[in-house]
Amino acid sequence: MSGTIVSVIVPYLESNNKLIDTLSSICKQRNFDSTKVEVLIIDTTESTNSRASIGNLSICKVISTKAIDSFADACNLAMENAVGQYITVCHCGDRFSDNFFQKAVDAFNRFENVPYVTGKRFCINPIFKEKKAFRLNKAADNTRVISLADDPNMINLEVTGTLYKAEIFKSYKFNGKLKYESADDFSLRIQLDYPEYVYASDIEYDYFMPVSDDFLYYIPSNYKDWYKESLESFLMPLILDSREKQGIVPEFIQFYTIFNISTKFLANMNNRNKRNMSNEELAEFFEAARRCLQYVDNSYVLNRNKYKSLGYSEEAAEMFYMLKYNCVFNEMPLVNVEGKREVYLTCDRVFVSRLTDQRVGIHVMDYRDGKLVIDGSFRRVFSLDDIDLYVQFNDQQYSLTDTDRYSLTKYFGISAYKKFTFHLELPLDPNNKRQTVSFFARYRYTVIPLKLSFLHHWSKFTIKPANSYWRFNKYVAYVDNVRTITIQHASAFDTIKRELRFLPGVFAESKRSFITRIQYWLTRPFFKNKKIWLMYDKLYKGGDSCEYLYRYCANKNDGISRYYIIDKNTSDYKRLKADGLKPVKNHSFKHKMLFLNTDIALITNSNVFPFNGYSMDRSRFIRGLCNFPSMCLQHGLSVQKCAMAQQRIVDNTQMYFLASKYEYKNLSNHAYNYQNFNILKMTGIGRYDGLINHDKKQILLSPTWRMYNAMPVTTSEGEQRAYNPEFKHTTYYKIYNDLINNQKLIETAKRTGYKIKYVLHPILSSQVNDFTPDPYVEVVSSVGDFNYETAFQESSLMVTDYSGVQFDFAYMKKPLVYFHPSQLPAHYEDGGFFYDTMGFGEICTESDQLVDLLCEYMENGCKMKPKYVARVEDFYEFDDHNNCERIYKEIFEYQKQVNKDKLK
Repeated sequence: MSGTIVSVIVPYLESNNKLIDTLSSICKQRNFDSTKVEVLIIDTTESTNSRASIGNLSICKVISTKAIDSFADACNLAMENAVGQYITVCHCGDRFSDNFFQKAVDAFNRFENVPYVTGKRFCINPIFKEKKAFRLNKAADNTRVISLADDPNMINLEVTGTLYKAEIFKSYKFNGKLKYESADDFSLRIQLDYPEYVYASDIEYDYFMPVSDDFLYYIPSNYKDWYKESLESFLMPLILDSREKQGIVPEFIQFYTIFNISTKFLANMNNRNKRNMSNEELAEFFEAARRCLQYVDNSYVLNRNKYKSLGYSEEAAEMFYMLKYNCVFNEMPLVNVEGKREVYLTCDRVFVSRLTDQRVGIHVMDYRDGKLVIDGSFRRVFSLDDIDLYVQFNDQQYSLTDTDRYSLTKYFGISAYKKFTFHLELPLDPNNKRQTVSFFARYRYTVIPLKLSFLHHWSKFTIKPANSYWRFNKYVAYVDNVRTITIQHASAFDTIKRELRFLPGVFAESKRSFITRIQYWLTRPFFKNKKIWLMYDKLYKGGDSCEYLYRYCANKNDGISRYYIIDKNTSDYKRLKADGLKPVKNHSFKHKMLFLNTDIALITNSNVFPFNGYSMDRSRFIRGLCNFPSMCLQHGLSVQKCAMAQQRIVDNTQMYFLASKYEYKNLSNHAYNYQNFNILKMTGIGRYDGLINHDKKQILLSPTWRMYNAMPVTTSEGEQRAYNPEFKHTTYYKIYNDLINNQKLIETAKRTGYKIKYVLHPILSSQVNDFTPDPYVEVVSSVGDFNYETAFQESSLMVTDYSGVQFDFAYMKKPLVYFHPSQLPAHYEDGGFFYDTMGFGEICTESDQLVDLLCEYMENGCKMKPKYVARVEDFYEFDDHNNCERIYKEIFEYQKQVNKDKLK
């Protein structure tokens, strides 16, 4: 194509309809002659979609080939055919800003010797509510030359959306042997030879598929060969080649090394653990990472310059140091250095942190029975052996003691570090008009007043917007200078003044939250004197313990106003209405006002605020209006280690209703922090009141979900997860899809008269159409019209793995079989329930073993064996149908304390 200025390479490796978006952004370039652009589409599919998207676009050239199947090989083939002065690469669905080519070429003309030009990058995948900035975007307001010698953190990782001079681009090859990092490798090797480039601040490249800086959605993070194999085949050769070329490992390669390794850790932090490696494979990955870190200076490992683009905490920096030197925290050469009103922390003479930068984190603030209740934490960046933490309440000092509640941060399921945690109950003096709470750290002769961070929905305050406050009982509390919580007597006039100070900041950040607060104050007179219980299960699904309690209480004339929240589009909403009840529509105006005015939130699943539409960011605007505790009626029984989600402070839990002494034993562990609070109540589980046997000869398959198989939450906790296109490629899917096609199982069921029903967990229900069962097997989603209670009543035997539904089924003394496939990692940690000695049925680890056992049960009428009947009788405290009665009495009694605390 004569006179071509820009060549755009588009690998078309799988059939999709996103190419049209890319081509549209190219054709809509402003102040640039589109006839000077050629688009090279490397089509490796047999589809006609690429040609259909092109239509009559003369700038496009399709190169069809079945000989290649990788991004790297497609780029190598295309560059041989590219004729433009400049070359870039673009994935299908990615888009250039409408000034991209003009501004990029202008930059080349302005800075003649630079090899390439790049700009800001944003992910535009619809899983995000708004486009998400790439973590390595440059903080530059003007177009300028970036020197990696001066700014090693300003590496450019992506060839897509970067415009290269053709002669330089064609001097390199993409490494087709690299499965995931061929683009990183190509880009970084160019930067080894050309360590300067132009960053154009006024151009933008929008990419569709999340990349490695996205810890939740980057697809390769689910595959184990992105870990050890990637480090050995890509990162270590890059490090060694750079050292051989320059005599030392350049600092920007050192920066990239810790960036690359940290992304792998952050993709497996806490609940993000992909569980895709065995213990042996994980140890090999750690060793591969350790070898790479030997070439990284400690100033980068410890992130001395506090590069935000690295994205990990100071504790994680210390963890990477320990990984590098194969040591533990107490073996690190940490040194505290006193300065003027400061204590500095160094490691190997590398600056790590300042004590003034460490904040006291507030998780829960509450008022109960005349006391200010505070649950907080302090990060263990410094060793606390020589540091005294204390609180000053009015004129008294109290040392903080570690409650040792769960505060671990884990990577790959392994504990890495934890926080110092504390609990305070400070008696307010009703005659004192002004009371204060401040926190301090003392190291030798230096006392540091500590700033506050409000880390949780239940913390009542926020630093931003400024002027937040909390109105409770006869008091109002606010924060002075980010360091002191002040409590003073309230008046209507003072409350109005504080609201008027807070509202402008709310309006500036969130118009919706501003309106919500106005609505709250306008409706407050209607709700103020009501005694409100807000109740819900899954908002897209009813039928759990809260619905049972709601029905039990419906006709009680006890002065309590009870409201059950559920999505109006569900069949359960219609069922409740048909029964003469009055459920409240999720997200309705009434729901929003009830949430802010409730006395007690009754829940079956953790995370009260997200279930009611408040992310951690959005709850900042309404925290000070919320004066209620939560009470857990339970979805699944708490017999396994679940302190991350079920500890007391997660939902400010004040009552937790139990069915078994084994739950009580598990939850009494210090990690949950329920000891000495009179929170754990042995009442039975509400929904068990409906468990009455109506056997209809049915085998029920009901496994739980695996976090690494479901899409992460992108909206509210109470909403069904989105469809995951990768699910049908997982081992989990293959195991269960094979099981529901097993001919021995199906033929036995037919002969003995049993039906087979496979029920998908609510979180995996969007994957229902992925399964391809034998026609005799029914695969159903557990959302919509499905009713768990009916399924339990009508089924003769249940197969599950670790799902909490086992406890419902066992309550009726029907047989269970546990299927723990050897190919899948365990989905739980032992707590107070051990499947081999306490389980209500046999454990199978292979599909053939499971099928043989199920056939045996069907041949013998599906009766629970005496051994397991005895275990059921030992496990449950009650076997009646009076659970809701006992639960109601406990909550009603607690309401009396609420009335006192809220002056009702």
